[in-house]
Amino acid sequence: MTPLPPEEVLAAINTIPSLPAVVTELLAQLDDDHVDMACVARRIAVDPALTARVLRLANSSFYGLQKQITTPSEALAVLGLHNLRRLISTAAIMGKLPIAQDSAIAFEAYWRHAIGTALCARGIAAQKGINPESAYVAGLLHDIGRLVLAIRFPERYKGAMEHHRACGIPMVEAEDTVLGLNHAMVGAALARHWNFPEPIRQAIAEHHDVDRLPLATLVAVVHAADALAHALDFDGTENAMAAPIPQGTWDRLELHEEQVRAVADQADQEFALACRVLQ
Repeated sequence: MTPLPPEEVLAAINTIPSLPAVVTELLAQLDDDHVDMACVARRIAVDPALTARVLRLANSSFYGLQKQITTPSEALAVLGLHNLRRLISTAAIMGKLPIAQDSAIAFEAYWRHAIGTALCARGIAAQKGINPESAYVAGLLHDIGRLVLAIRFPERYKGAMEHHRACGIPMVEAEDTVLGLNHAMVGAALARHWNFPEPIRQAIAEHHDVDRLPLATLVAVVHAADALAHALDFDGTENAMAAPIPQGTWDRLELHEEQVRAVADQADQEFALACRVLQ
């Protein structure tokens, strides 16, 4: 099969709609815990789809509230800025990249793994003094290039998936062989199109290429979180191939076994609530 022309992929990326302004603004302020929450609530209120998802989660049984939450400002008070930022980021991105019924990628399995990776990344980052919110978003988006390829080039991507299964090789290698490019490259291009912060773009671009990174970085965090999420089987896929985490990654992160176990336990506890956005 002939390689997929990069200019064709870039043209497809440029047709993907921009994220809502409130999402872009929140992602640009990942390091700021003092965002004007009233302003955030007002911006959410003008987007009916985001408002509906926010209210549904705020009113879920997980919170056990006695009164019904009816406005984004009330939801923000219940969820807090960090939870709300994670929720609307996930919901907005899902809305821009819907997966067709006959896609090579299963919608729920894909997003369950993405959310699990995000939770693991946030936990690992917290252990290493790296911004947990940036880690969450980077973990959520680490495989976003797979969605672009599966949605915009479905038959070509099915060929890469078949090569991956037939040869028993990592998906990124199968993509390089069949398509001449891979989902990390495509995901980074989409992150640029959406004006994501540079550390997140780098984590998406390099999460399969960490050997040359000398220190604990967001890239190494996402790489380890991806493998840990596979090991925890968050996507629920039978016989899924879980890539081992290279010893060099653990060495760079300087994480001990008990710390990794704590991250896994915390992610497992939070997973069901985080996946409410899929409903």
